Amino acid sequence: MLSANKEQRLFSRIQVNATVILATTSERIQGTCLNLSPEGVLMEVECGRCRPGQQWQLVLPSAGERVPPLKAMARVLRVEEGVTSDLVALFLEDVH
Repeated sequence: MLSANKEQRLFSRIQVNATVILATTSERIQGTCLNLSPEGVLMEVECGRCRPGQQWQLVLPSAGERVPPLKAMARVLRVEEGVTSDLVALFLEDVH
């Protein structure tokens, strides 16, 4: 059994400070990726732009020419509303 203060996630998260783009056929949002794991992303976006259950095309641009951008279908799991921005947790469903 894990102790109460241990991380209980299947995958560890990587701290990131990078621009992320969320898009649908009719909407585009730019935010900041705070951390990333093989299954999800935590990002900061403008208040009121995301709702739990929404589906987005996510693009995390590459830092260099040799590495392609991360592209995935992402589903909003939760939104923590803030004063100037919201924290949005997304589940990555189709990564390529």
